[in-house]
Formats: sequence, C-alpha cells, structure tokens
Amino acid sequence: MSSTDANANSPVVLITGCSTGFGRSLALNALSRGLRVIATARRLSTLDDLRDKGAKVFTLDVNAKREALNEFATKEAIAAFGQVDILINNAGYLLAGAIEEDTEEEIRAQFDTNFFAVINLTCSLLPHFRQRRTGAIVNISSQGAYLAIPGCGIYSATKAALDCITEVWSKELAPFNIRAVSLGLGAFRTAVATSSNTIKPQRGEIEGYDSAHDFLRIFQERAGQELGDPDKAAKKIFDLLLSPSPPPPPPPPLPLRFAIEYTRILKERLKDIEEWKEFPVGVNAEGPVFEGSGGKF
Repeated sequence: MSSTDANANSPVVLITGCSTGFGRSLALNALSRGLRVIATARRLSTLDDLRDKGAKVFTLDVNAKREALNEFATKEAIAAFGQVDILINNAGYLLAGAIEEDTEEEIRAQFDTNFFAVINLTCSLLPHFRQRRTGAIVNISSQGAYLAIPGCGIYSATKAALDCITEVWSKELAPFNIRAVSLGLGAFRTAVATSSNTIKPQRGEIEGYDSAHDFLRIFQERAGQELGDPDKAAKKIFDLLLSPSPPPPPPPPLPLRFAIEYTRILKERLKDIEEWKEFPVGVNAEGPVFEGSGGKF
C-alpha cells in the first residue's frame, strides 16, 4: 500500500536522511502500513522510488539555519498533508578518528549535524505539535553514547547529548501530550561504514592510537556482515510508535531510550558507584538544607 492509497486520517511521518540506510527502511515500512510519508534528503534524486510509492519528497539540508527550517516546516512539511504527527530525526554521519586527530572544524561540524540540527528541526515543528496537543519525536541515536567507543568518540558524544536532550523533551513536552524517544541503535547492515557517511580526520593518523585506528578498520571490514537488519528494526520502531492505546487518548508513553547493551553497561556503572560511594561524602556545605524542590532538582 502506498501513501496515495492511505486513509486520509492515517498518521503523517516526517523522516530525515531517507536516501539510504535506516531512513529508507523507515520510509518504506511506513508506506507499507499506509502511513502518509514525508521523505527528505540532501539530493532529491535519491528519493525517486519513494516518490513513486506515494511519499511526498523534499530536499532538506538539516544544517540550515532555524529560520529556513521554520519555513520548510510550515510551507512544505506541514503543507504536504496538512499536519505532521511523527518526526524521525535520522540524518547524520560518523566522524572517525581519535579525538586528538579530529580538528576543531570537524568536531563542530559533527555536532552541527548530529545534535544542533536535531534541535533546530524539532523546534521548528514544536509549535505545530503544541497547537494540536499531539506528536511524537523519534531521535535515532547510537549505542556508542553508552559504549564510548575509541575511534568514534566525537560521534559518541553527539549521541550522548542527543539522548539527554530527548529525555528532557519527554519531560518538558509531556503536558502537551507530545512523546519523545531516543533509539540507541547498534551495528546494522547499512552503507554507513563504506559511504560518505563515515568521515576520516583530514589531518591523518597519529601514531600510537591503536584502538582508535582498529575501530575504523574493523568497522569497514565488517560492513555488510553486521547482525542488525534495518528493515526488521524499522518494523519494530513503527510497531512501538503505532501501538494501540485504550480509549480515550493519549497514546501510551514511549520508553526514554532503547538499546541492547544498556543493561550490561549500567550494571558496570552501578558497580563503580557502589565501590566509590563513600568518596563524595563530606563535601556538602554546612547549614540548613533547602528542600523546596521536592527532590526534582
């Protein structure tokens, strides 16, 4: 079933970065469910087949200024079907290399695309979501946010920041019935490892950073052999987003974060906390304790 066959009342999903990989899998799964799909990419020609299947397609540079994104949101995205119900922030890339090898310009560019662009595009749609008092924000994150992998430290940092901002959104936007979830994806069979979506530092390698250099070598050698299937993951994601809720609305809450490795990593961190729990004792100021926040802050 294509978007042209979809029910006029079916949810509208806006997905960034649909030219390849997860974005394309998400768009195709949404179309197969009869959802109304807005697919975006930097090059419109990469979206021809999605247009043929019924998607509305647009050129979008997620790094555009917020004013330009505001115009895109109102004049193109919302105008396409009269509404947007789900925003999936998928566009991004991976900056490889040891942190010392990455230049200041490369680091800023990585944060611009993977973090600040998500904030700007999401904020351009939030007035629409708030006015309608409904909406869902899905941020495609990475297990690197918790694994802190040598060789893609800056990328991992952008995803950790994205996880945090998503959790904040889930709290700030709850009164408007707007949901937010961060999806910490692992290794999937996409073209990210062998395409322009993985960038090496321009200044080259610094001798001795063996673990960082091994990451990129292994990452590229295993391309196409990863365990994850993006099409199966896309189905799971929409199963989550579209899960039925008992009447009356609102829809069921979304988990704050999803990732396979979180349990193991959190257990390790809890072990460290337990071992060092006495170390910070004795650093509070003397005097009365302010309890006006009710433990919220």
